[in-house]
Amino acid sequence: MAAALVGGSLLSAFLQVLFDRMARPEFLNLFRNRKADDDLLKKLKTSLLTVGAVLDDAENKEIRNQSVKKWLEELHDTFYQAEDLLDKINTEALRLKVESEYQSSTSRLCLERILPCTSSGNRFLKRIMPEIETIVVSLEGCIQQITPLGLQVVQSRIQSQQRFETPLVDETTIFGRDADKEKIIQMLLSEDANRDNITVVPIVGMGGLGKTTLARMVYKDLRVEVSFPTRAWVCVSEEYDATRITKELLRELNISFHDGEKLFSLQGKLQDGLTDKKFLLVLDDVWNSSYTDWDYLRTPFKGGLQGSKIIVTTRDLRVARTMELEEIGKKIVKKCGGLPLAVKTIAGILRSKTTSEEWEEISTSEEWTQIDNQNGPIPALRLSYIHLPSGLKRCFAYCAMFHRDYQFRKEEIIQLWQANDLLEYFEENKTIENKGEKCFNDLRMRLLFQQSTENLFTMHDLVNDLARFVFGKYCLRLEDHQEEDATISRVRNFSYHPSYYDTFHKFYLLRDSKNLRTFLPLRRGQFSDISCKLSNKFLEDTLPEFISLRVLSLPNYDNIVKLPDSYIRLKQLRFLDLSSTNIEKLQDWICTLYNLQTLLLSNCNKLKELPANLAKLINLCYLDISGIQLKKMAPQMGRLRKLQVLTTFIVGKDSDSTIEELGKLPMLRGRLLISGLENVSSGRDASMANIKGKKHLEELILKWNEDNYLQAVEDVLDNLQPDSRIKRLNITRYCGATFPNWLGSPTLSHLESLSLSGCEYCFFLPALGQLKSLQSLEIVQMSCILALTEEFYGDISATRPFPSLKKLRIEKMPEWEKWHIPQCDVFCSLEELCIIDCPKVIGEFPKQLSSLRRLEISGCDKLVIQNELCKLTSLEELEIQDCGSLLPFPVNYLPASLKSLECYRCDKFDLKSQSWQGRNLELLTLHHCQSLKVVLLGSFPMLKRLSINHCKGIEMLLGGLPAPNVTEISLSFCEKLKALPERMESLLPSLLHLNLFSCPELECFPKGGLPSSLQSLDISNCKKVMSCRREWGLEKLPSLINLSIGGTDEIELFPEKDWLLPSNLKTLLLMDHKNLKMLNYSGLRHLTSLQLLYIRNCTRLQSLPEEGLPAFLTNLEIRACPLLKPRLEWEKGQDWPKVAHISCVIVDLKLVP
Repeated sequence: MAAALVGGSLLSAFLQVLFDRMARPEFLNLFRNRKADDDLLKKLKTSLLTVGAVLDDAENKEIRNQSVKKWLEELHDTFYQAEDLLDKINTEALRLKVESEYQSSTSRLCLERILPCTSSGNRFLKRIMPEIETIVVSLEGCIQQITPLGLQVVQSRIQSQQRFETPLVDETTIFGRDADKEKIIQMLLSEDANRDNITVVPIVGMGGLGKTTLARMVYKDLRVEVSFPTRAWVCVSEEYDATRITKELLRELNISFHDGEKLFSLQGKLQDGLTDKKFLLVLDDVWNSSYTDWDYLRTPFKGGLQGSKIIVTTRDLRVARTMELEEIGKKIVKKCGGLPLAVKTIAGILRSKTTSEEWEEISTSEEWTQIDNQNGPIPALRLSYIHLPSGLKRCFAYCAMFHRDYQFRKEEIIQLWQANDLLEYFEENKTIENKGEKCFNDLRMRLLFQQSTENLFTMHDLVNDLARFVFGKYCLRLEDHQEEDATISRVRNFSYHPSYYDTFHKFYLLRDSKNLRTFLPLRRGQFSDISCKLSNKFLEDTLPEFISLRVLSLPNYDNIVKLPDSYIRLKQLRFLDLSSTNIEKLQDWICTLYNLQTLLLSNCNKLKELPANLAKLINLCYLDISGIQLKKMAPQMGRLRKLQVLTTFIVGKDSDSTIEELGKLPMLRGRLLISGLENVSSGRDASMANIKGKKHLEELILKWNEDNYLQAVEDVLDNLQPDSRIKRLNITRYCGATFPNWLGSPTLSHLESLSLSGCEYCFFLPALGQLKSLQSLEIVQMSCILALTEEFYGDISATRPFPSLKKLRIEKMPEWEKWHIPQCDVFCSLEELCIIDCPKVIGEFPKQLSSLRRLEISGCDKLVIQNELCKLTSLEELEIQDCGSLLPFPVNYLPASLKSLECYRCDKFDLKSQSWQGRNLELLTLHHCQSLKVVLLGSFPMLKRLSINHCKGIEMLLGGLPAPNVTEISLSFCEKLKALPERMESLLPSLLHLNLFSCPELECFPKGGLPSSLQSLDISNCKKVMSCRREWGLEKLPSLINLSIGGTDEIELFPEKDWLLPSNLKTLLLMDHKNLKMLNYSGLRHLTSLQLLYIRNCTRLQSLPEEGLPAFLTNLEIRACPLLKPRLEWEKGQDWPKVAHISCVIVDLKLVP
């Protein structure tokens, strides 16, 4: 028998999914009483089992044998075809099931009787059986090649991924205490120069064998006491707690600490106490086998002297395996060639191995010498893939469609896996979410995924290369495609980087990818949230041809207002993302996409209702309708029993849209907004939603849409209490006079964010200061609150109020006058404070805000802040709006730490004070500050961005001292501004962007011209500047790539004959030129770098130049040019031949074609 492929073959997971398809009751019912068809299915199963038996051996040999590799590729294609075919059959069975359930109850028949005799089902089978025969013939052809290729049946040692969850217990009994004691003591006293500073000595055995007794005998031995002057003993126990263990060690070592200290601080003290000391630590009764937990716990131990030891007693062999296998591990590390990623990744494999035989097998694997590193992944990474279980291999391989450095969310990739049926291989008794979590965490523990930010993950470039190596033929990444690549017809998954305008030509490669399953734009950087446009021709004519699509993602394409009716053909669709599009209606046919699992519609602002039959989508798991102004919910939402994410539920008055529908959805998790709560008439009705029973909800928003006081409203809110694990809570327009007791209760121990908004009838706030985990608090528009009193903080004698609060926002409180600040430490952790539109609040500003980084005060004329400002030594951002009585502004009170200063509508603000130099200031924004006359840039040596808007009194910017860090200056609606700083070239050497809008008195640019560093120049409605445009000297600016000119009546020809533009321009924008009639080709043709020409609101522009436009132009956008528009009609307009070579042409926001 041949050697087993350690983790099982990639295609083995395919087989499991195919067999699951054929085992479903609906599938079997469809073939009931059809013997000939049933026999053909049995033949299909037999053929699949035959090839499946040799898959492990084939994948072992494919690297060395090109014939085997080709055989696997052909088989892979056949498996894909089989999966597509079985999906069609299951979809038809699902359709019959759903439609039968919607028959009237009086005529409803048993499902088992309906399906076999359904005439449409019979017609469907008649069409589909020839396709099954074709698949069988393909498989039989593969079977005939098994013997000539020398493929053998193997038994994989890893049957499934569940193996890693089974506890392994060493049942050997320990005898001979003296001999064991002596052996352990010798291990402790031995010195091995090849070992690390710290050695772990495990004592393993079942409970009751005397492991702890043996350890104590060793610990108390005189030789051990002499050899290890620093010793500590800690009982770890089953309830693992790193903080408690660290504290126990500190106590044992007589190192002082405070009870409230964080783990990071405690570990620092422990590390200081052990550094440069030879120590012995005993960790008794260890149960936790998590590598991550152990790695984190042992961090402070690494500073110990060589010869330091740790004794671990455990009944779980996994706890002790690391040091037992050390020697083999060292050999493996050498083979990794010093590459840290290889070491970490191979460690991810070894973490799941428990015997020396398994480690030795990895150490001696042929993979170390088999792969050519120049053309394939490094051996350690290849091994990490080989040792993945089959199902995990498919999930990892799917990630080949992600570009290098692409950052993805865990929820996103789980939904994509689910849509491609990659999670069906895993345990049947788990939810999709749990399966996805398990799969994701397994790949992360093996270092194939790495966390980049709090919520985002990525793959190392070499890991990304590995995914492409094993699955690249089936994933097309548009930007990485090579012309010589001949596998387009095999592509199932397609990804690309979207641009502002995604043209028909961009997707030309897909013309041969008829079996596409995934269409996925990978948004990043500047395109993460920006609206884009997709070719209507591609959207309407090409996409519907991909009838095997499982994933269709079209977010942020604002030209999508309706899905073509031809999309009804996409019956296999599981994932549909239309977020942030302008779609106005979802047609009824979308409710026939019975496989749909994920429907993302967030921020579709023009969508007002959901399809009436949405409840037919019984497989729907994720429905994101956040940010949509829906009038009502689709009826009978409670029928969607698989829903795990429902971002919004609108309580209606009809019987099929009451709050009781939520009670039928027990699996909801994540975020839930319940709106229309004025339609809940009693607390009993509210309890039917079973909000407290939804233990996986993290965010809950409770919203009333009417302000009418109802007697039962307090009872309603009382019965909408969430589970204690809720993290974010928002209550909006609640009409009760008091809040329920649970809101201020310490039982909400996990609550991190709380928002109370529009609760106009509440006179008092709960004891919110007792919420120990609260980090963000918003109190908005509560007109009856007159004071924040002692009750707001709770019992300050027992607990310091708001111990974790970082952000406090109080807004639109017209009657709030008094702010009681207790004498104890309060708001010590506060980093951001916003007080907005509270005109009556008086008194002193809170003290002891040593952590405050951002302060915003708006519309609070009576609040006294001057005396406290200079004490805010951590303050970096200050925003002041509409606070006229605080001024003239005390700039000499501003702290030196300030990096950003924004002032809006502060008429008396001026920068006359010389005592405050703002040496750390990076951003200065001044809007509607009418007393401002002069800004001296040299006063702010660290300044990066300056924005002055509607400051009618300002006359000039003065240079004086250099401002070497300024990169952007924006000046708009400054009616008296006459001059820019002299010697800009030397004073502003880093200036990249200069924006000038509606500054009518601004003279021409100063002598010496603009800085050579300038990359972007935007001028509009600056009459005097435009009058001397020939003197700008733009041709002398080597870095200028973006030029925007607008708002003048003088220009009829652009560019004028004696007006030279820099040849390196990439973007040219012409806007609001009322008299512009012609474009000068001779003035444009030398712009050899020009990519985008944008012309807007030039109503007299009649035509494009006779010579056409430069050949190198790639983007042309025309907007509000009525004379030019008909001349650019696709293939018909008079000017179309002049622009046909341009890949992207947009006329009035529409791509042509």
